[in-house]
Amino acid sequence: MKKSVFLMILAAVFVFASCGSVSNVASSDTVAKTAGTSCGSSLVNLYKSYKAAGNKVNMNDSNVLTNAIALSTSIAGLKQNGKDSAYRKSYIAGMVLGGAGILTETKAGPIYDGLVTSANALSGINTSSSASTLTGAANALTTILGLF
Repeated sequence: MKKSVFLMILAAVFVFASCGSVSNVASSDTVAKTAGTSCGSSLVNLYKSYKAAGNKVNMNDSNVLTNAIALSTSIAGLKQNGKDSAYRKSYIAGMVLGGAGILTETKAGPIYDGLVTSANALSGINTSSSASTLTGAANALTTILGLF
């Protein structure tokens, strides 16, 4: 499980690093769908942990933190492209694909909107994030995971 999450994070980082020369990410449906797939997978893993912890987000749990970091990476494009309708459509398609049947298209729309709204709180999470950053991220995640 930990290896697959690590590989997912590595793949997401690679995707975004390889797209660094692209000036307008919104024009690439593939980039949006790939980021959405990673996002959907991270969200499902976070949701499972959230339910197991009694509807709480425990950022001290290494699996939760790993998935929050993967989510943070996968939503990087939302700050710039979150309101673009073509990007939204492709990203949501990716979310549903990565959501392993748990994240449906009906749920993905409101969750996408929640991610766009919470992008600042969820961006840049890493293993050395401050306690206040992780608390803000946990609060944002609690709201988003409550939409499942």
